[in-house]
Amino acid sequence: MRFKKLVGKLHLILGLVSGLVVFIVAVAAAILVFEEEGRELFQREFYHVERIGEHKATFKQMADTIKLHHPDFKFSSIRFKEKADAAVIFYSKKDRAISVDPYTSKIISVRNLKTDFFTVVLKLHTHLLMGEVGGAIVKANVLIFFIMCLSGLVLWLPKQLRHLKQALRIKIKAGKWKRLNYDLHSVLGFYAAIPLIIIAFTGMFFVYDSVKSSVAVVTNSPKPKKDKIKVKAGNKKVYGMDEAYQYMLHNYPGAIETFMAPPAGKDGAIRVQMRYSYTIVRQQNTLYFDPYTGRIIKADLFKNYNAYDKVAASNYNLHTGRFTLIGIWGKIIYFLVSLIAASLPVTGLIIWLNKQKKSSKKVKPAVSLKRELVVT
Repeated sequence: MRFKKLVGKLHLILGLVSGLVVFIVAVAAAILVFEEEGRELFQREFYHVERIGEHKATFKQMADTIKLHHPDFKFSSIRFKEKADAAVIFYSKKDRAISVDPYTSKIISVRNLKTDFFTVVLKLHTHLLMGEVGGAIVKANVLIFFIMCLSGLVLWLPKQLRHLKQALRIKIKAGKWKRLNYDLHSVLGFYAAIPLIIIAFTGMFFVYDSVKSSVAVVTNSPKPKKDKIKVKAGNKKVYGMDEAYQYMLHNYPGAIETFMAPPAGKDGAIRVQMRYSYTIVRQQNTLYFDPYTGRIIKADLFKNYNAYDKVAASNYNLHTGRFTLIGIWGKIIYFLVSLIAASLPVTGLIIWLNKQKKSSKKVKPAVSLKRELVVT
């Protein structure tokens, strides 16, 4: 069997197996490309304050206000933009979020993330709304999709160079819908191939430790570790999130967004991460503080990034099209590419069904039965 024919068989089988998942994940991806803009447009009141005050409340004061009105709410992280009109968002592990006015310490709004549109779409994209089972399906599917992108490129390559121009054009002719469908699959698939390969690879980077390890080897960097930051439990916590934030603000100024997490348990550390302006490689400083002593346990600073760290820090932006360098155009490109990805299983299925229909219509040679006259 010729190589290209073998690749075609593989492409077909993988396409039939993964087509529905690709369609769902790609449609969700197209929506998520403009998540930031969508939240600003439809949920603006949740992320912004009406009036800017002179002095901000402490995080402890804000947390106390939440505890007073929502005693069952235990926050696991805090997130906010470093802008004057930005609200401070407290998140819990139970899919709830509360936005607080940092000037008055009053609660602005409470949101159930289980019904939040963009959160639901994200879970559809990563888990098909099926929990761990859906996550495993998507994990396998992203590898399949990566292989299909490569095999699709092989199948697209014309046999002769003189056919290259034809392979790059979509031919629209009246009554030639089958040809149009084929071109929509082949030609659009080619134009979207490079972005889709990047999206698929960065998707694998998220879910496969083996991909992370391979990147570490290729970049000649230390193998990434997942060690949990722990502290020695003491009698009394003397260092809080306010002190940790002020330390970061003073020593690493200029952030555009801040993420914080309180200690998880008695041996947990305070985590403060500040993110700065960047092009593709995300620049952020993350410090871990001992709540009993105030000592810095670990510091991950972007100035110390090795080659692997830079790949990891750029992975999310390469996956979502968030490139500061080209602004909104990166998102527009990824939006269109996601729609093309969603169309490929549809046009591919139509191509296969047409071939099946054509095969079934082939007339088999008729066998004529002739009676032999026996003369006696």
